[in-house]
Amino acid sequence: MAALNASTDPVVRIALVDAIPWHQVLRRQAILERLQSDPVPAIRLLANIAVFSMDDAAAWPALDAAIRADLEASAGVLDAPGSRLPETAGQHWARALTRLDREDDCCVWAERLANPAESPEARLEGVRMAVAAMREWRAAPGRMTPMLTGLLREEPSKVRSAALHALAASLTASRLAADELATVMDDPELGAVAATALGSVGDHRAVPHLVRLMLSVSDEPRLAEAFRAVARAGVDPEAPVAAARQILAAHPDSHAPELPMRVLAAFGPAAAAAVPELIAKLRGAENDTPDWAFYVLGRIGPAAAAAVPELRQYRTQGATFALLKVTSDRGVAERYLAGLPEELHRGRFVSALLTWLAEHGGLTIRQHKQLRSLFRVHGSGEVESAGALWLHEGPAVAAELLEVLPKYLSDDLYAAKVLRVFAAMGSHARPILDRLDRFVASRHRAGLNIGGFDAELRADETLLAATIAAREKIAG
Repeated sequence: MAALNASTDPVVRIALVDAIPWHQVLRRQAILERLQSDPVPAIRLLANIAVFSMDDAAAWPALDAAIRADLEASAGVLDAPGSRLPETAGQHWARALTRLDREDDCCVWAERLANPAESPEARLEGVRMAVAAMREWRAAPGRMTPMLTGLLREEPSKVRSAALHALAASLTASRLAADELATVMDDPELGAVAATALGSVGDHRAVPHLVRLMLSVSDEPRLAEAFRAVARAGVDPEAPVAAARQILAAHPDSHAPELPMRVLAAFGPAAAAAVPELIAKLRGAENDTPDWAFYVLGRIGPAAAAAVPELRQYRTQGATFALLKVTSDRGVAERYLAGLPEELHRGRFVSALLTWLAEHGGLTIRQHKQLRSLFRVHGSGEVESAGALWLHEGPAVAAELLEVLPKYLSDDLYAAKVLRVFAAMGSHARPILDRLDRFVASRHRAGLNIGGFDAELRADETLLAATIAAREKIAG
């Protein structure tokens, strides 16, 4: 506090007010009241945000009005280079609203600020507050999308661009705005974002644009995600597979870009036309192990039979699993497992082999012991082996699975796999329904920590959909 009182530099004072943990400051109320009338707008705004309290909801409207009054004057100040948190004034405000669970107020202010009658600075903050709402509350995309799609119909501007990125951040919003996104795909500036957003919800209209992006070596970060989604949606694989083959042919060595491999893997058996290029990758590998080629061949399956002689030249796990998937020869897995001890302490690959065997004829007594040893390993061991355990032991293991697996439902790495096991268990997983219902009923995002706010938003949307689907199978 002494530094704040001693400084006359606005930049320094803003940084100090922003950094102070006000809930730990003695007599903070008096200090904040003084700062609420500070001559620097950004300091007034931060002070008003700091005054927000769950215990004094009656004061919220006046504080909101004061923050709104200083919003434009604080534009470009709080998120200036060197700031503690790269958050704009509107994002600071939205963070306070989400902390107080003021969903309706956050959405209302986003809509007000984005109104065409407001200044460009205020409208940008409105879009940012809409994004903050969608990241926090599951119902927000449904409420914010009409406003954001309206902005897409305007002339090019920073506001329009921000609105497009906001829609792309959410799978729900992208579905609701699909027709509007389709009209933007030819835009030279925004088309790539629009196409990947549309593709990521499985819309076939995005495919020609996604193919062009792949051929142009686009660095759009969600391009592979978009191809996976359209492949799951059953789009015609001809153009994506042909484009991937074209890129692979241009890189005859083993250093091909990953994207075409990911695209071929997404289409699985429908990518069989690429087997010659994949065989060339196996033959051209020198010091590198062609793991991507192994993976894609395994995804293609029996249609990749021409690659079997080349696969047999490798002794890696990737080649072994690809050979198993292509030949459906149990001996491939059985020979590998026979070389391992009965008591295993780790092994995602081994779990995959055991799961395949459980799906294709069952396990031997020794293989069952190996599977059981993996299920005793906390973390990936329990999760990766659970499906095979259910296939092999059936209802007899239901109680054990229901005891061990629920703790992974909040884990971003394992939740989807656990849900698939529960779905396979059907009515035997009924005791988990209350837990699933609480998750589905939550107004808030799951808070998955995967390194990016928008990625976490989409991960929650995906997990919510998977939970609902699993629940339907369990409930019957």
